[in-house]
Amino acid sequence: MPVRVVSVITRLARGGSERRLYDVLGAVPADHTVVVGLDSEPGAVDAVAADHEVIVCPDLVRQVDPRRDPRALARLVSIFRERSADVVHTHQSKAGLLGRVAARVAGVRVVYHSASMASFGPGYGTAESRAFAVAERVTAPLVTRYFVVGSDLAARLAANGVAPRRLQVVRSSLDLRAFTPPRRDEVDRLRTTFGIAPGRAVVCYVGSLEARKGVLFLPDVLARVADGSRPVTLLVAGDGPGRTDLEAQRERCGPDVELVLLGHVDDVASVMRAADLLVLPSAAEGLPQVLVQAASCGLPFVAYDVDGVGELLALGAAGRVAPAGDAAELARSIATELEAGPANRAGAVDPAVWSAWAPETVAEQYRAAYARDLDSRAAGRG
Repeated sequence: MPVRVVSVITRLARGGSERRLYDVLGAVPADHTVVVGLDSEPGAVDAVAADHEVIVCPDLVRQVDPRRDPRALARLVSIFRERSADVVHTHQSKAGLLGRVAARVAGVRVVYHSASMASFGPGYGTAESRAFAVAERVTAPLVTRYFVVGSDLAARLAANGVAPRRLQVVRSSLDLRAFTPPRRDEVDRLRTTFGIAPGRAVVCYVGSLEARKGVLFLPDVLARVADGSRPVTLLVAGDGPGRTDLEAQRERCGPDVELVLLGHVDDVASVMRAADLLVLPSAAEGLPQVLVQAASCGLPFVAYDVDGVGELLALGAAGRVAPAGDAAELARSIATELEAGPANRAGAVDPAVWSAWAPETVAEQYRAAYARDLDSRAAGRG
């Protein structure tokens, strides 16, 4: 009999959690059903629906909602029973909490959760952080195995009460073939393509344009760095609700700070290869994929001290860490890295390090875990 897997994700869009869902769908030979929340992007839903059954759960939303959450829980129980699910695999915090409870109520044998970042800790409001930390700790025994994007995040979950035996680090797959250190003439050509004048330092940001990522205050941070002798161009690749705010800031930027908004970019490697530095002032992460890409092409980064940043520096990536929320120290770190210039850009990381992110490596880890846990549960029932 084929294995029946039901995956649940709170909001299907573009991001690290979605990448991990796609990794599972591509790796595990099974009959897959994907349950998505109300706020999912139609284009992303249609793309998954081309190959798998997709069910929209209207009451599955990101915010805590005393009216909707019980209805979402009941609907998930019904779906798991109707599909006779052998495995429930959840993504994102809300789907994880509701999904693991619903799975056990429905009698599902194996329950997985892919953790791309914590739902508690620095970067969250105090009350919200405490509530999610308690909820995660109480429901952790319901999860057969956590697939965690990095060891920093695994340590955070373990400190909150998840048994270490339930934690397995599995990276989000990345095709890093295009992310190689560029030649100087390539850098000049790419900057011309982006309309950047010679003589400017180029800082890039790659990611969603939303408040928690910190991108909205980057122009002000760079204003502390730039001066008449060192003008800075901020190259922004990404889209999101903060785009309007950034467009308004572009009109207010002086000559020392140029803001170039590229929107969504498929060729992220070209943006990084054109830059001197990548900045990620995010308030919370698990292990930022964008920093893996930057390190792979020899681009130094400056980031706040969130999960995964120290892990990558320990692997050999070039960059600096600023205390989370300290804009002044972030600016000083950016200035220091820019002063180092091209000499700080080097492919110093052993290419073998990146094999953990290779799609075939990630796929094999998922297949092995599924086979082991399903066999174990079957033997236990017998």
